[in-house]
Amino acid sequence: MRFVYCNGHNSTSLFFRFARKEEKMNISIKEETLGQRLRAQRIRLGMTQEELAEALYVEKSIISYYENDKKEMRASGLAEIAKVLQTTPNYLLGFADNNDGFADEALGLLRDVKDQSVREILLKQIRALI
Repeated sequence: MRFVYCNGHNSTSLFFRFARKEEKMNISIKEETLGQRLRAQRIRLGMTQEELAEALYVEKSIISYYENDKKEMRASGLAEIAKVLQTTPNYLLGFADNNDGFADEALGLLRDVKDQSVREILLKQIRALI
């Protein structure tokens, strides 16, 4: 099964492509609450609740509680979830759109570069390309 998504106003449409069948099923996920945005971003990345829980070193039930808005999370937890989901806390909190996955991925990769001289070289190369 393969997920493909497109963003709309406060919702994400997911198209499922089955390996054996060429049928598509359109499922819309609202992105009005923190839990709904968390679920939508997890699905965009093709992650299961189990995979997200494993990456965060928590039980799967905790992810389910978060996605169903049944449990509040601490700010430090929100930052960690945003990092694993390759997005920002602002998006999860509803303060920003998450329309540009490329920019989010590039930003995540750049944040992983620890060497300051390598960062400067990368920034120069990006500026030259633009």
